[in-house]
Amino acid sequence: MKKLLLALTLNLSFVSPIFAQTSSAQAPALDREALAAKYPGMEEGSSKPENKKILCPFHRMLERAGLYDSSKKEQSALTVSIIKIATIAQEFSCKVTSCGAVATAVSAGQLTTFTSKLGHVNLEALHKAPGVSHECGLAFAKGSSEVSDAQRSATLAKLKDISDENGRLTFKNLQTVKEGICKEQNVKNTFAGETEVKLIFAFLGGVDRGFIDYSDVERFFHAELPKTLGSPSDISKL
Repeated sequence: MKKLLLALTLNLSFVSPIFAQTSSAQAPALDREALAAKYPGMEEGSSKPENKKILCPFHRMLERAGLYDSSKKEQSALTVSIIKIATIAQEFSCKVTSCGAVATAVSAGQLTTFTSKLGHVNLEALHKAPGVSHECGLAFAKGSSEVSDAQRSATLAKLKDISDENGRLTFKNLQTVKEGICKEQNVKNTFAGETEVKLIFAFLGGVDRGFIDYSDVERFFHAELPKTLGSPSDISKL
């Protein structure tokens, strides 16, 4: 715990001056069609493959869109600066302070496991970020470091079974499936795992509508841009 707190302090001291300059900036309103046109790599039907080493569907989608291409290096992990992550996420309606804070916490956890460097996040080692990483994944098997087609399909099948006649899912539906997976794997759900469900519901427009579409969850889990978009920062309303 002391190592994690020290790493977090170091990261905050590294990025806080920049966050202070941008914290008042509001995330722009999302224009789904404009995003799809600008980043065709994450549109449905794109031939660009997903990077299954990135466990988070949001970052897997952004990587598929090509937004992290400039950070790639031959024979090395995909390590991206916290500032870059926060700036890119803002275009997808996640406030700099929101996504930046999460990225900072992940980076701090990874520093304690020597999988990243100060001010950066190793997107291919999200499972090695104590305090932020979690088990009973929706798209990855217990103890796995990559997305599992079998686990993802099983989760989607569970969600489809409990969606209503219009293919809609409530926040409670997502929570039920998540808790069910944790129980099956004999793993206790954590704050990070609970936050994952909130982020999915918020990003897929659930906060304003009170539901999300199963088809959008399916797209999102496969690193495709959902048809309906909301703000990840809206999790504070859940």
